[in-house]
Amino acid sequence: MKKKILATLMAAVLALGLSACGSSSTTSTASTSAATSEATSGTTTEGNVNTTDGTFTVEGVATGDEANKYSENNTPSEALQKIRDKGVLVVGSSGDSYAYIDNKTGEFSGIDAKIIMEVAKRLGIPKVEMKLIKFSELIINLNENNIDMITDGMYQREDRGKQVYFGDIWYTQGGALVVPEDSKIDGQDTFDPSSTVVGYTPGTAWQTRVEQWASDGLIKEARATGDQSSSLTALQYGKIDAFLTDSTIVEDMMARTPEAFKGLKLAENYKDTDAEVGYIAPSVSFDNIAFMKEVNNAIEAMRSEGFIDQAMKDCNLNPELHQVPEDRYKSTVNTREE
Repeated sequence: MKKKILATLMAAVLALGLSACGSSSTTSTASTSAATSEATSGTTTEGNVNTTDGTFTVEGVATGDEANKYSENNTPSEALQKIRDKGVLVVGSSGDSYAYIDNKTGEFSGIDAKIIMEVAKRLGIPKVEMKLIKFSELIINLNENNIDMITDGMYQREDRGKQVYFGDIWYTQGGALVVPEDSKIDGQDTFDPSSTVVGYTPGTAWQTRVEQWASDGLIKEARATGDQSSSLTALQYGKIDAFLTDSTIVEDMMARTPEAFKGLKLAENYKDTDAEVGYIAPSVSFDNIAFMKEVNNAIEAMRSEGFIDQAMKDCNLNPELHQVPEDRYKSTVNTREE
């Protein structure tokens, strides 16, 4: 049912040509290297995504008791006070659709960007700086204190829980199987084992899934087709029969760059396994667990007020597809506490 909702939503998005979400801000940028992500590990960013760092002014910053109400006994943690004194929360992102600087507007955009700007506002932090870092190097930079937090569509995973402390889950995502408009493929049950070639972006969770299909004899070949843009082009030119990637990335790209999906559609009956459903959360180093708990308290309020759902809508994401079940709000992979 969720996949059919996603397919319907994609058709509407293509028709409307919706713009990407962003946060009202003042920016200061400096050039840096191209980025990678959970969905595009080893690839460069695309479309109107800017490959630069940036600093953003938070509007309407809370002060006094209003800012301290998310802290235990209304007393800010040492980490939060340090960030306030510094005047800026430094977050790491690979610059993909989750948190990026929009070339057209100069805004800090994407679902993670929108959420963390609101968190900063509530916690009394006047600015947010995004540092552009390769996805594979985010945890290293976090633990070397080059950034305060990772906000980049990162799945909570057991291996990562041994290296960082995850906050509450912000949203979920699964996969999207993209096929040509005239394709008879509407899910993995309609592959032709003798001819179907499915593409994937190397280094992603989807590589494992597609390679498993080949190993199980469901498809003829699992083929590495590069980043999102290269893979979609390969699909449009008939080099592959289908492409498996992140649903969130697909929703965002269809909204921002619908021309990239000309002649393509979503396979309505594609189904994720439990292993492919990602629970996405921010993370901090083990030294800053108390700060993450303050962030969690702000997120709890934002969720109950409807901010998270509205942020999804603003970012062209359907809350029905990405809402976190109530019993899954808390991270299940953390290995340390204060």
